[in-house]
Amino acid sequence: MTSTKLGDNFLQIPKLDVSSSNWVIYKDKLMWSVNAHGLLKHIDGMAKEPADPISNCAPNVLLNKAETALDMQWKKDLKVWKQGKAIVKQQIA
Repeated sequence: MTSTKLGDNFLQIPKLDVSSSNWVIYKDKLMWSVNAHGLLKHIDGMAKEPADPISNCAPNVLLNKAETALDMQWKKDLKVWKQGKAIVKQQIA
C-alpha cells in the first residue's frame, strides 16, 4: 500500500504570466487553494466585514455586560474576517 503525503506545493499557485497565457491554470489553482482554506466567500463577495454592533456609542462610554460581550464577539469575528481577507490577498499576489 502506498501512501501519498501532500507536499508544500499542494496549494501553490503559479504566477500569472504578463501575457495572461496561463490564466485558466492560474484561476483554477487560485480558486482551489482559496476553497481549500475555506475562504471562497472572500472571492465571490459573500464574505462581508462584520458590522460593529455598538458603533453608535460615544467614545469613552462604559458598556454594560451585554454590550461588552457583543463588542468582544465582534472583535473576534472581525479578526477572523481580516485574516481571511489577508490570506486571499496573499494567494492572489
